[in-house]
Amino acid sequence: MNIKNKSILVTGGAGCVGSNIVKKLDSQGAKITVIDNLSAYPFDYLNEYGVGKIESVKFVKGDINDHELISKLIKNNDIVIHAAALADVGACVRNPHDEFQTNVRATQNILEICKKEEIQKFIFISSASVYGEPKGQIFKESDACFPVSNYGLSKYWGEQQTKLYNELYDLPTTSIRFFSVYGSPQTPKQGSHSWAVAIFSMLAKKGKPITIFGDGNQIRDFTHVSDIAESVVRSIDKDSTNGKFFNSGTGKPTTVNDIVKYVFENIDEVPIQYKPHPKGDPLGGYSDVTLMKKYLNWEPEISLDEGIKEYFEWLANHEHIIPEWF
Repeated sequence: MNIKNKSILVTGGAGCVGSNIVKKLDSQGAKITVIDNLSAYPFDYLNEYGVGKIESVKFVKGDINDHELISKLIKNNDIVIHAAALADVGACVRNPHDEFQTNVRATQNILEICKKEEIQKFIFISSASVYGEPKGQIFKESDACFPVSNYGLSKYWGEQQTKLYNELYDLPTTSIRFFSVYGSPQTPKQGSHSWAVAIFSMLAKKGKPITIFGDGNQIRDFTHVSDIAESVVRSIDKDSTNGKFFNSGTGKPTTVNDIVKYVFENIDEVPIQYKPHPKGDPLGGYSDVTLMKKYLNWEPEISLDEGIKEYFEWLANHEHIIPEWF
């Protein structure tokens, strides 16, 4: 499937991950529609993150729970990339009702409409949070999933429902499990503890202490958002991904303490303080990327050193969006 001139709907397409997906789709000649309710941040991220400046993109401000609106949009597109979500572990713990409405109810509605309209492909954006606490340090797609947060459970449900729509109704689908996403234009949300690179970088930029939850030895697989977006776009054009779910990560373990060291290579050091590990946040691990390489014939290209340096370069020109609550 060549995506040039394909009509593609990206839900949540104005956000950090969504905007990177949209830019890659645009570079390949796709006809893109974005729906986003623009509620994630108090600033104009539609333009700050770049989607609003792409003339060829049709932008619709709206809610993915608006059945009439989402039906109309899906009907006019060939492919749906479902990136919209309440995409923060802490926010989902605090607001389980909102998490259910956005991550579960809306996903079900979108799947049903995609089936009805015989969409050519539905891509569900999932998360490594589906795994829960690791049995070892590496997560494989064959591992049993035991989510420990509302967010992880909602993503696991979305994966399973997506798989059922593939098996029962022949809807072409793919689910992609993102590992720890970082890189521009990621901006932390108040109360979040999920985005270490962005949070640590902005705190250091403001000369404020960095807070590490737990002892900092918990492992993550930090994957640049540009590589994350690339894995999504490549999966559109691969028949090998139909009905499958796979990890999108680097396959390289990094501790939270390591991230602090990388940050301090780009800015003056600030004090570090440690607090208890929050509930619902797994100790983590890193991805087995065997299936990703097999399905996509590709692997991430941006190293952590390069990615964090790039983030500081972006931050130097975007200090005005550092949240006031920092």
